[in-house]
Amino acid sequence: MKAKNIFRMSVMLGLLALAAFEGCTKSDVLGPNQSNSVSFQISQRNGPNTGIEFLFTPSADVKITSAVCRFPEQQFTDRIQINDPNIVFSKGSTYTIKEYINVTPGQQWQFDFTGVAGNSPFNVTSSYTVQ
Repeated sequence: MKAKNIFRMSVMLGLLALAAFEGCTKSDVLGPNQSNSVSFQISQRNGPNTGIEFLFTPSADVKITSAVCRFPEQQFTDRIQINDPNIVFSKGSTYTIKEYINVTPGQQWQFDFTGVAGNSPFNVTSSYTVQ
């Protein structure tokens, strides 16, 4: 009788462990940016007002609810107004963030993006050194 109970309990524990293992996927594990679902590549180009325009390219289709540009060295922070949080920014497409004046090579900027990729919320910071 005791061996039969041990066998049943072993089978039950094995099934529970298997169910728990099957329920965990890579997308359930969050990285240091609170999301492994999306990243943003930052780039630059010359702007029409003799400044530098910063650009971003998402690694997945995203809806952005908030964007913040920061230049920590000068304690500069600029929150970008997102007029329609339902706009989808397509994977692999490049979009303009904003143009800034007096930007020089070597400056290290940070860009904070908050939003949703698929059904997963994200809060991602991308760093960029001006060329």
